[in-house]
Amino acid sequence: MMVFKDYSKKSLWNLSIIGLYIILIYLPDITRYKNIVMGLIGATALWYLVRDFKTICKIFKNNLSFSLLFLLLMIGYSILISVEPSISIKEVNKPILNGLLLFAVTFPIVLYKEKPTDIAKMVMVAFAIGLLVIMAKELVQYYLEYQKGISPFTQKSQTAHREISYALLFFFPIILSSLILKKRNSIINWFLLILISALFIFIMLGTLARGAWIALVIITLLTLIINRQYLIIVILSSCVLLSASTIYLNNNFINGELKSKLFQLNSGKRFSNGTQSSALELIKQNPIKGYGYGNQIFHNIYDPLVRDNPHWVFKKSRGPHNVFLAFWFAGGILGLIGILYFCSSIIAQGIQLIRKNQGIIRQASLVLLMSFLGVYVLRGLFENAYINQVGILVGLMLALRHALLNNQSATPSDKQQ
Repeated sequence: MMVFKDYSKKSLWNLSIIGLYIILIYLPDITRYKNIVMGLIGATALWYLVRDFKTICKIFKNNLSFSLLFLLLMIGYSILISVEPSISIKEVNKPILNGLLLFAVTFPIVLYKEKPTDIAKMVMVAFAIGLLVIMAKELVQYYLEYQKGISPFTQKSQTAHREISYALLFFFPIILSSLILKKRNSIINWFLLILISALFIFIMLGTLARGAWIALVIITLLTLIINRQYLIIVILSSCVLLSASTIYLNNNFINGELKSKLFQLNSGKRFSNGTQSSALELIKQNPIKGYGYGNQIFHNIYDPLVRDNPHWVFKKSRGPHNVFLAFWFAGGILGLIGILYFCSSIIAQGIQLIRKNQGIIRQASLVLLMSFLGVYVLRGLFENAYINQVGILVGLMLALRHALLNNQSATPSDKQQ
């Protein structure tokens, strides 16, 4: 990457392997290559850990790391009390051990000697490339589907595209931060930014995932408010209201399925004896102790009880569709406290990084925080959101925090460029 051309080979290696993994994380059918890159990250982290153990330990002496440790202890508890411990152990492996924990530990170790501006640049570049790659893949897929007679914004198309909404939410904040950083740039850059934004909206709408749409709207408003872009908020709000009025009044303007999703108000039967309501009923039967970690545990308890609860909408378990209810179900009151403490610690760390910095470091911190809010907290209020990739965001926050503490002697211009 040209932006890193003057850096040492060691820094290029550290920044490149982390950036490359971020770019690849949501691409399907390339597990082998992701494992190779992750292996390189793990080997590099182990080498640095052996050589500089005391310094690296300082990375994890903070509230964010303690909240992660508490969450892991809570998950261990949920395995011990699980109604089927073998299932819970199996379900912990990928999302927690080989996802959340692995990323959160190895990423800051690999980046422990890098400058904060270098880490921030890597975050911005990796997120931008990652988003463009995902969008290109989706557009090609839409074209191939159209050749087979499958139109966008239909149930058949949604099956193939819904899961990509997580990737879109993960990378999306880079568009808003690029808008802030490039506000004085050329017309060509503005045109490209508007084009990418328009294509992004098309792809996001094509997922027909309303939970993702709500999260997208909220993190957009939060990002613009934090950056004090009130004029842009007014312009976007006007465009959204005008578009919604046009769509609502003109029945033939868009696909019927998309219109139904846009204006449906019952949240996909999550409440009123739907997924979240029934999950809450199960939790109330055992709110202190919990049942054990894992979606399969939830399914195994839910499905036999359907006959005794005819008021439940879904006759086969779809999960609680809420990450906070899922942890409450898994570990009882300790599970709920654990996930709330963990989420609040990430938010507090993100706010601290944003408040104390300017320029690209501030925007990179904002990207990490908004990505977490969008892909896990806000989306997690409506879906069974994945915690795997949260480890990437935690690891990058820890790396950025440590780099800033280690560069206190740098001049203001060095820090904020």
